[in-house]
Amino acid sequence: MTAEVGLRPVLQKTALIGAGLVVVNTLISVSADAIAKDLITSYAAPQLMLLSGLIAVLLGLGAVAAGQGDRVLHTGSPRLVALRSALGAISTTGFFYALRFLPFAEIFVFIAIMPIFGAVLSGLVLRERLAPTIWYALGLGLAGMLFLFPEGISGITTGHWIGLAASLSGSASIVLSRRICKSHTHSMAQVFYAQLACLILGALLAPFVWQPMVLSDLALLLAYTLFIIGTRWLMVVILRMLPAYVVMQIANIQFLWMVLLGEHLFGEVTGAHLWVGSALVVASGLWLIHSQRVAPAR
Repeated sequence: MTAEVGLRPVLQKTALIGAGLVVVNTLISVSADAIAKDLITSYAAPQLMLLSGLIAVLLGLGAVAAGQGDRVLHTGSPRLVALRSALGAISTTGFFYALRFLPFAEIFVFIAIMPIFGAVLSGLVLRERLAPTIWYALGLGLAGMLFLFPEGISGITTGHWIGLAASLSGSASIVLSRRICKSHTHSMAQVFYAQLACLILGALLAPFVWQPMVLSDLALLLAYTLFIIGTRWLMVVILRMLPAYVVMQIANIQFLWMVLLGEHLFGEVTGAHLWVGSALVVASGLWLIHSQRVAPAR
């Protein structure tokens, strides 16, 4: 009993730290998305993935040369890492094209649906039990998503289907990451192999869509790559602290950042329905944080 009481504040503190890191990660992630939306208007996704993956892999190999080989290359779950990396590359491709076809803030619709997929996959893959309060919070997030998409079925376009496929594959990749965290696999290895998968997929398709790049766009691509490496590494760290569905719900706060960048960088107008939807989704994230904090007490 004494051990339980002593452990409770530690678990609550871990949950709060994890939630704070998720918020920081959303800022990094949205910055990368904004750069991607700018670049995808001029270049195809495979070309961007090839160059970005090449930069990331070279940085990883540099870390190996510096004596970090065990952290970068070693994995205790090679098959799961390969599957996660492939799913991540597919998701990256999908979100690139979704950014081309859809307004910046509307991409949030497909980020918001990821906790629904994540909750189901967490139960199937990780065998994590979902309490009723978790489902209530997810239901609130789903209601918010419906507000974000008021036109219904008639408004679905090719970009929306691409975004849906990207969110499904991305959710599976994130859930697998939590499973991989239970093996002897460093977070740097997960990031390295994810970028290697993007490099391979990009290399297969880029020759068909290649366009010369100016120096300023290469600089943007470098910044994008660094942001992506940072957010993927940080996500692996976060998933050691919180369940995948909790992480993905808290991350819905990035809608606020996407609205601001969409208005100031891309001249997009965000309707009132998007704000109402975002409020519901963020509320569901807060509900999940509360559930995570009180769980040890129960």
